[in-house]
Amino acid sequence: MQACDAMIEAMCQPTSQRRPIPELMCVYRSMLTHGPAPGHFTFARLLDALCDAAMDNDEYLSLALELTDTAHAMLLPFTSTAAYNAVLRACAKHGKSTEAVHVLAYMEDNLLTTKDADSYQYMIESFARNTGRKYPHEPIEEQRARRRQACTLIFATFESVAQGVAAISRYAASFSPERCAGVWYAMLHAHFAQGSPVDAVSLFERMIAIQASRNVLPVTEQITSTMVLGFVRADDCRSAVQWLRQLQTANLAQPNTAVLEEVLASVMAQPHAEAVQYMVSLAEYFLQGAPVPLPVASCCVRHLATLLEMPKAWTAMDDAVLHALDVLAALARHVFASYTASHPMSTMSQTAPVAALFCLVAKLAMSKRPVEAAALFAVAVASLRNADQSAAAYVALLRSAYHLPMAIADAAAEAQGAGPDDACVRFTAMASLVSPNLRGMHGSFVDGHNSALIRLYEATSRDLKGDLASLPLQCEAWQCVVDAYCVEEHSARDSTAFTAESGFGKLLKELALLAPRIQLDLTRAQTVLHAKYGDAALGVLQPWTAPDTAQTKARHQVPAPSEQHLLRAALQDGAHAPHLAPFKSLDMVLGNAIQALARPQGEVDVESLYQRVEKSVAQGKFPPPSALAVLITAFGRMGRLETLDALYTMGLHVLASHPNSSEWRTSQWVQLEDGMVTALSHSGAADRANGHRERLIASGHAPSASSYAALIATIQERTDDAVVAEDLFNESQQLGVRPTTYLYNTVISKLSRARKAEQALRLFDAMRDTNLRPSSVTYGAAINACVRTGDEARATQLFAEMEAQPSFQPRVPPYNTMIQYYVHSCMDRTKALRYYEKMQKVGVRPSAHTYKLLLDVWGAIAPVQPDKQQLIFSKLVADRLVGVQGTHWASLIHTQGAVLRDLDRALEIFESIAEHAPAVGRSRLSTVPDAVVYESLFSVFVAHHRSDLMPAYLARMIRQGIFPTAYIANLLIKGYAQDGPMGLIEARRVFDAMIDPPAGIAAAGNHLPRHQGAGALGLRRERFDQRGGRHGCKHTLDRTNVLGALVNREPSTYDAMIRAELSFGHTAQAMLLLERMEARAFPAALLNRARALFDHATPCATST
Repeated sequence: MQACDAMIEAMCQPTSQRRPIPELMCVYRSMLTHGPAPGHFTFARLLDALCDAAMDNDEYLSLALELTDTAHAMLLPFTSTAAYNAVLRACAKHGKSTEAVHVLAYMEDNLLTTKDADSYQYMIESFARNTGRKYPHEPIEEQRARRRQACTLIFATFESVAQGVAAISRYAASFSPERCAGVWYAMLHAHFAQGSPVDAVSLFERMIAIQASRNVLPVTEQITSTMVLGFVRADDCRSAVQWLRQLQTANLAQPNTAVLEEVLASVMAQPHAEAVQYMVSLAEYFLQGAPVPLPVASCCVRHLATLLEMPKAWTAMDDAVLHALDVLAALARHVFASYTASHPMSTMSQTAPVAALFCLVAKLAMSKRPVEAAALFAVAVASLRNADQSAAAYVALLRSAYHLPMAIADAAAEAQGAGPDDACVRFTAMASLVSPNLRGMHGSFVDGHNSALIRLYEATSRDLKGDLASLPLQCEAWQCVVDAYCVEEHSARDSTAFTAESGFGKLLKELALLAPRIQLDLTRAQTVLHAKYGDAALGVLQPWTAPDTAQTKARHQVPAPSEQHLLRAALQDGAHAPHLAPFKSLDMVLGNAIQALARPQGEVDVESLYQRVEKSVAQGKFPPPSALAVLITAFGRMGRLETLDALYTMGLHVLASHPNSSEWRTSQWVQLEDGMVTALSHSGAADRANGHRERLIASGHAPSASSYAALIATIQERTDDAVVAEDLFNESQQLGVRPTTYLYNTVISKLSRARKAEQALRLFDAMRDTNLRPSSVTYGAAINACVRTGDEARATQLFAEMEAQPSFQPRVPPYNTMIQYYVHSCMDRTKALRYYEKMQKVGVRPSAHTYKLLLDVWGAIAPVQPDKQQLIFSKLVADRLVGVQGTHWASLIHTQGAVLRDLDRALEIFESIAEHAPAVGRSRLSTVPDAVVYESLFSVFVAHHRSDLMPAYLARMIRQGIFPTAYIANLLIKGYAQDGPMGLIEARRVFDAMIDPPAGIAAAGNHLPRHQGAGALGLRRERFDQRGGRHGCKHTLDRTNVLGALVNREPSTYDAMIRAELSFGHTAQAMLLLERMEARAFPAALLNRARALFDHATPCATST
């Protein structure tokens, strides 16, 4: 008995999150069957474990009830009330009222136990949550009445017992105030659950009346939350809102945040008129009561603004709507006051109320309510003073509000019946209603407003013939106009704006004529004008300044700003575009449509957008240069150089013509140049892209992280592309460019391909130190860097870390990288297949390169299993998403010809490609035959010393129009060199028939086009383009060339020729080749490898 109890005790220890219930029941049933019989301890421990498990699974409740029956049948009832309560608690959780009554009967029959407050609470909950029927067709109302009656009876018994216990002992723990409060709470919940909110209210009122009693705790947050939530769940939103106000008036505990959020959601689901009424009441509740959590108040602002924006709210501008606007403004100010410079507004959720207010401002303006629109506009703009101006949410917010100042001015004009050409009313409205709210703020949004304000003033001055006395503007409004001119003057290029006939000088002259004279602060104006124009500006300022102009001059000796020569030159280029229509206005609608291209989910027809741009430009309406930059990038990815050049010219034309601030033009110019860097990089025009990059840097700006990433990702023409990539990245950091995941991905990928693992992994660690989360692409590049240098441990560690990332999105390249490492480097079939299995488990489909690696798994690692390799090939042929490519045929040929040494079988496979061509030819992915297949075949010829077969298949290759590569030439050199001195002469002919690209530039036309991602395999097109060569190469078909065409040498070509010369002892000839390599500026690692070939060379006196 003691041994069994000890075993049960050990199994019940909380060493894990879940106790081993099946094992415990097994021991228990064994004790019942074979002895010793279980005792009190056994039943107590088992019941405790079963009841805990039953809270999550009602199957364990059945076992707990069975255990209770058995214990009483064996005359071993439980010795504590807590044991019975544990079963009752499980019954309550699952609404098992019948079972609860059964357990309660056991408790009442037990002389050792008595019911406590918890017992009554669980009994009430078991009936309240019961969903069963007394008979099959029992109506729902009868069900609820029956359960309500049971709960009421239990609660009445509880009250009677509690009063009796309190009379005997005021401090009885079984009926403590805390436990009794749980019973009251359960009864409240029962009333709501059974559809009787009236009874719930009556019970709550009783609680208020007797809360000083020993048996009732003061009303807590839990109780009030239950009351309000009960009305919400009963779809009685009106009562829920009223109760919130009543609780506030009575100074009772307020509901929790979750309940308030549910109330807000319930209000939004009501009919519009009621929703507005209830939401206003909630807003007043939030304003008058205790501090409300900021997210809840923000949500209320957003919801109320949304409701007021709806058309149903504008059937009439009555007092109720005006009151709602006042309450909304008050609550918004209350919410926005929570943000400070140290805690700025930055996220989309934080700016959502502001965005809703801006939408409502637009609606008010459309409804010709300029005063109300301006009031809300002031509240919304005030919130931006404590916003993070670098946040994407802030930028998006201002983009949506750009039109509002002018919309308010138009509303004022329409409200007064002014015509579309009446500038006076619009100027007055903007200067008095909008401008004061923007004082002290900066940025493109304010610049746009300043430009509009100045244009309206110029038009107003023209209409009034310089007499401003009729304008109802106060000093503050005129000060705003003066400040706007200060900003414009500081940014303007022309040097005539200060004169008394136009611009700032005209404004000051006309204001000086007003009587009585207005009080203006011209300190800033003096500084700006004197710094820009010197003493020539003093004449304009004379009526407003002190007599001692000498002191003024000395006080304002501010150095003139430096000229932005590059920007000015660009604008001059744009001004000389006679083929473009004169600039009339910005087409912001079209600009927004173009910006959709930059969104990840955006599916926009680029060609149709360009046609829209051409039509709009023909009418003098141009998209903003920043939008044109997005379109430039799109056409850059398509390689459309002529189109992106035309778009760039349009952008310069806008910058040269648009009458906006210099800051705006500079910002737009920077985005335009940045777009050209990205576009030209993707188009392969690296020199031009770097020209725009250098132009940005020379102007004091820097390309974006995306542009640097594009520059690095498209480096393909240099032998030291990893060095260039690293230099570009370092340059971006010196210029203060904030790196992105994409930028890190590109530079790490370049370094990993160059086997610069240390630098790649250092950048990988630096990326994580900057709190940028590496993507699957980043991990793939880092893993690739490890495997290329043989660091298996770090590679597997990074792979496991990648899989453990919460945001891990499985992609093909990392899996291919690991499989390739174990196939071609470690030759470990088991580990290679393990990563393929991982790939399958996460649902990643194999790519063409995956199939190639799987073919090599069975065809290149001993023991070779060609049957399984053939099964992989059959699976590949059946895969409709992946076409059979040259690399797959090459793998089969290599296995048979080089590994199994079966030349005939290799030739048979090669000839069978024609039989498969019709089948795979229907697929757009079919790329065979190609140079890779011939390369594999020539490697078989070399392995079998059958160089005699090479000329015939080389001629066949040329007849088929397949472009030979340097790697085929390498095999020809190696194969011919096997045939003695005459073969060496033929090998030299092959080498001499090839050409070198310029020093430092990588050979073109020898490699597969690479898709993004380490280990990815792109499609291959090896056919001749008879008009212009292949892949942009200008070398054409040459039947007199031994290779059929001019082929660029690779470093490996020099390596093959040096080996051939050294194999015949021609050290001097080989040394000349090494010197040519050194002159080619090949990477040091390649040169060191070539020099090592001479270590075991045997010098020869003569050279062939």
